[in-house]
Amino acid sequence: MTEKQSQLVRVLAFSKKVSFVAATVCAVTLLLSVPTSAQEGANLDDIQRQRSDSADAENGTNPTKLTTQMGLQYSYNKINPSLNNGLLEFFYQRPIGDGSKALKVTVPFADNPNLRQNLNLFEENAVGDVSLTFLNVFHLTQKAGAAYTAELFLNTASNGAGYGQMALETSLFYAMFLDNGAIFAPAWVQTFGLEGGNSAGKKLNTTTLDFYYVPKLPNRKLFMTFDPAIVHDWESSDTFGSLQVTFGMLTGKLFGGDSQVFIKPGVGIGKDAPFDWSFEVGFKVLNF
Repeated sequence: MTEKQSQLVRVLAFSKKVSFVAATVCAVTLLLSVPTSAQEGANLDDIQRQRSDSADAENGTNPTKLTTQMGLQYSYNKINPSLNNGLLEFFYQRPIGDGSKALKVTVPFADNPNLRQNLNLFEENAVGDVSLTFLNVFHLTQKAGAAYTAELFLNTASNGAGYGQMALETSLFYAMFLDNGAIFAPAWVQTFGLEGGNSAGKKLNTTTLDFYYVPKLPNRKLFMTFDPAIVHDWESSDTFGSLQVTFGMLTGKLFGGDSQVFIKPGVGIGKDAPFDWSFEVGFKVLNF
């Protein structure tokens, strides 16, 4: 490669990084500028407040309670005894309208030597697939609620840490507020590629049945969730299960909201599972 060609490659790589940063800044700015109505006066929030137990409104475990939140989380996946990967994610969510809808942006960074040694998050081979999510709670009573989400994954990853194509993940769930204060919210999730496959020709089409459960704990500063799921890959015909359990704790007021820390260990179930075990740790601020 000649010196001029090398310079051109460096310029193109720099331009890609600048474009990504600019797009991310614009997305976050848009979310910050979207007008919201006071959730305290919205009918949606009135219903939540009338429930016998509103602790879930403070810790984010109620999937029908769309609050402003931001944070970061790191997930580690053990693929097999000799292979693992990790992902650091920054996210910001903001309700819109009467509080029944929300927008969320997630910016992931793959765990690689550049990230660990240089902490240069915007290295070209560190950025994962940035995603934009729309959430809509279209039904809510004191006993149950229903919502759907649509998450668009942009093809921004250049290191194999993403789907290798633009993808869409849709979900539909029905949350039941049980008499004992627990929440049970089964969901159907469909994930599929939008470009007919990645550069290697691999297509994406999976269905997930998720069985989200939140028990009521006597200590309101602590929370748990159980998240068993069954996944079927329509392209490979693989079917496997997974189980993730969240342990979280409220850590006081911060930026006018409720801060929390959490850890989420997980395990793959079945010979077709794409990972052996995983764990996730995170910090977030809600309700600010």
